[in-house]
Amino acid sequence: MIRKSIQHRITTGKITLPVVMLLSVMIWLGVYFIKPVAVFSHSSSPVWQMLEPFFLGKSISLLINFVFYAFISYLLIELNNTFGIIRLRASIQTSFYLIVIAACPELYPLHVGTASTLFMVISIYFLFKSYQQANPSGNVFYSWMFLGLSGLILPQLLYLAPFYLIAAYNFQSLNPRSFFAGLLGIMFPFWFLAGYAFTFNHLEMIYHPFQTLITFEPINLLVLKGWQVATISYIILLFVVGVTNSLINGWQDKIRTRAYLNFFSLIGTCLLVLLVLQPQHFVTVFPLLLVCFSFLAGHFFALTKSRSSNIFFIVSLIGLATLLIYNLWML
Repeated sequence: MIRKSIQHRITTGKITLPVVMLLSVMIWLGVYFIKPVAVFSHSSSPVWQMLEPFFLGKSISLLINFVFYAFISYLLIELNNTFGIIRLRASIQTSFYLIVIAACPELYPLHVGTASTLFMVISIYFLFKSYQQANPSGNVFYSWMFLGLSGLILPQLLYLAPFYLIAAYNFQSLNPRSFFAGLLGIMFPFWFLAGYAFTFNHLEMIYHPFQTLITFEPINLLVLKGWQVATISYIILLFVVGVTNSLINGWQDKIRTRAYLNFFSLIGTCLLVLLVLQPQHFVTVFPLLLVCFSFLAGHFFALTKSRSSNIFFIVSLIGLATLLIYNLWML
């Protein structure tokens, strides 16, 4: 009888996700009652400011943010089940996402990064769905529309538009019709925004996203807090391992799967560059970076079976526990 390694038992176990969900809820509740954090994070986005009166000063905002994270986690399962990214009906990517979020109490307050990440995951779903379609215009339109929605509240994500074009080309879903469908899609939310702005005389809402795109603050990594440095260092290590694994062992996956993993590698790299150039956006950008990390790390841990990968997995769990303790201590 073959004895399964700890890595294999945890990554493919049916109780891993329920245990992680329970642990995450306990950590959130513990932080809420023992070391309370803010329940709402302000933003310069006019669209987000318009929503602030509905959330500001209400402890229910913390619950809403947790529901956002839970829904994002569910969509990660749907992405894997629909497109077979990890080749198994695994939930390790969702488990990674939830537990890393739980290890970062500063991400608990409701903020623009959570909502924009939700829109981006939906956008990625439709982008993946357009893979080698005979008529991809519809899915490309929806993909870019949700990209535009995320850009309304977090304009920095609009920088990803050129990489969406690269992905569409790699997915063989880029043609003149789908290209213009994508342009219409990304403009669609801004048309509604323009209508609202003209109706209620809030013209600053129209140009604010574009003004934000061309406004760069001096690079200053010193603005990063201790917990942010520790967290991003941990994520970069596992991200590099995941990307390296997908490049070296990609031949074992289908061409479609390799294309999806390459997309996560590309977007994740772009987000890391953004964090280096504009580290003040760490809290808002990190949840989306974590989506890319979760799939790459999940793919690595779920499909590798060597003794060294098992040791690395155990070390990663110890590192995650240490990160949680450190981040809680730094509150």
